[in-house]
Amino acid sequence: MAKSFTLKLPHLRENGPTCQIVLKPSDPAIEELRLEKKDVPTIRVSALIDTGASTTAISQKVIKKLRLVARGTTKVYTSNKDSEIRNEYDVALEFDTDAYIRILRVLDANLEDHSIDCLIGRDVLAHGTLIYNGPEKQITLSF
Repeated sequence: MAKSFTLKLPHLRENGPTCQIVLKPSDPAIEELRLEKKDVPTIRVSALIDTGASTTAISQKVIKKLRLVARGTTKVYTSNKDSEIRNEYDVALEFDTDAYIRILRVLDANLEDHSIDCLIGRDVLAHGTLIYNGPEKQITLSF
């Protein structure tokens, strides 16, 4: 059965569809940390659901907090059509519904000038349903 949650966002139009998520290293990395008897870092962040982003991206703050190591690089095209090389990382992502993605490839992003630390892209949205209800100023996510 799909798990869903609805958020009433008074400033939906101005701020966009945002939600709180929990990020941590990917499940395989967590297994390694536990075998080494090390703490598993986690961070709760504000995320913007961005249907214009093909891939989920996280801030440098998250990368540092989770002690992530880049697994490679990839070329991406930004909204102004320029190409950039970005580092790729593996994380696990959890929504308030207990919807959980155990391993997700994300990109680093310069989000320091924003009130968010994650852009949720279509790679995550492909697993569920997003309802943007403008008149009610709410979003519903279902996985």
